[in-house]
Amino acid sequence: MPKAFEITVPLPARGSAAALRQQLVDHLLRSRPAVGERFFSDHELARLSQLSRPTVRRALDDLERDGWIERRPGIGTFIGPRAAVGPLANHDGNGGGNGHSHRAVRLALMIHMIGDFGHDWYAAGVMNGIDHAAGETGVSLELLGDRDGDVKTTSRRLMQSRPDVLAFAAPPLRHISLIGEARRLGISCIGTGTLLERIGVATVCEDGIDAARRGVRHLVEHGHRRIGLVLAPFALPWVFDRRQGWVDGLNESGIEADEGMVCWLSSDDHEQQADALMRYLDRRQPTALLFGSWVFVQALAPLVRAGKVRVPQDLSVVTFDQHPNLEMWLGVRPTTLALPLLEMGRQLAHLARDLTNQQDVSPVTTLPCELIPGDSVATRQSS
Repeated sequence: MPKAFEITVPLPARGSAAALRQQLVDHLLRSRPAVGERFFSDHELARLSQLSRPTVRRALDDLERDGWIERRPGIGTFIGPRAAVGPLANHDGNGGGNGHSHRAVRLALMIHMIGDFGHDWYAAGVMNGIDHAAGETGVSLELLGDRDGDVKTTSRRLMQSRPDVLAFAAPPLRHISLIGEARRLGISCIGTGTLLERIGVATVCEDGIDAARRGVRHLVEHGHRRIGLVLAPFALPWVFDRRQGWVDGLNESGIEADEGMVCWLSSDDHEQQADALMRYLDRRQPTALLFGSWVFVQALAPLVRAGKVRVPQDLSVVTFDQHPNLEMWLGVRPTTLALPLLEMGRQLAHLARDLTNQQDVSPVTTLPCELIPGDSVATRQSS
C-alpha cells in the first residue's frame, strides 16, 4: 500500500474528479511506490476526499487509462507501469512548468496494410518516428487496420477504444469516411500525405514538387535531356505535385516540358503495365525516367528480367519512395527520392500532444525528401 494520501488543496465543486486525479498523480510522484503494489480502493478514496463514489471512479478511470494504476476485477487496484516512468518533459515552449501535469496521449494509427508489416514500409517508417518521439511527448501508440476494407467494423472499434487522437498514414480515399466518424465522437484527426491537407485535417506531408524537381536536375547533371515521367491518372494531390516538379525541373534546365514524355499507367495488371511501358519506351526513346511512385517501378521489373531494358545502361532511373524491393526490381541499387517518414512520425507525435493540450497546430507541415544516389543513373556523354 502506498504511503498515506491526504488532500493537500481543497477540491473544487466543479472539476473535482480532475483535481483529485492530479493530487493522486502528485502523491505517486512523491511517494514513488513500486509497480504492482496495492493502491487505494474506491471506498478509501471516497472517504479521504469526501467525494461521491462516481466522482472518484472518474478520477481513477483517467489514472487507469494513463497507466498510473491497474484494476483487477475481484482482486483490487494496483500501481501501474506509468509510476515507474515518472513525469513527462514539458513541451509548452516556455522552458518551465510542471511536466507531470501532461497526461499520456493515446494515439491510434490507422493503416491499411496492417497484416503485412514486412511490405508496408511507409507505415513502419512513420511508426518508427512516433516511437522516437514517444518519450518526449508522452504518446502511446495503438494500431487500427481495415485489412478487409470493412469501414463499419473499424468504426465500431473506434467507438470502443476512443483514443485521444486518430492518425492516418497516407490514407486511401475509403478512409475519409472514418474522419467524419471520429469527429462525431470528438476524436481529433491528424495524418500524413497530401490528401488530408485538402479536407482540413492537420497533416504532415512530403514536398513532392521540390523532390521531383531535384530528381530531374540530378538526371540533367548526368547528361540526360530526354527525361520521361511515369505516373498513374489518379486525381490525387501527390500526382499533380510530382508532375509539377518534373515540369519545373525541366524548365529550370532549359528543356521544354513535353506532355508526350509522360507515361500514364492506368491498368492495375503488372503485365499490361509492362506492355504499355515498353510501347512508351519504343515510341518516345527516353534516356531516363522519373518514377512518381514505387508502384510503377513494378512495370519495369519484367522488362529488366527479360533483358529488354538494362538499368542504367539503356535507361537511367530515379524513383520516389524507399520500398525494400526496388533493388530487386531494377537489378541495381536505386537512386531514390526518400520520403521523410521518421520525421513525419515525430511530427505526428507532437501534433497529438499539442491537440490534446488544446493548443493551436499548423494545418500543414511540409518536409523535404532526401535524394539518395544509387547505381541506377548512368552519366550520358554529350554527343
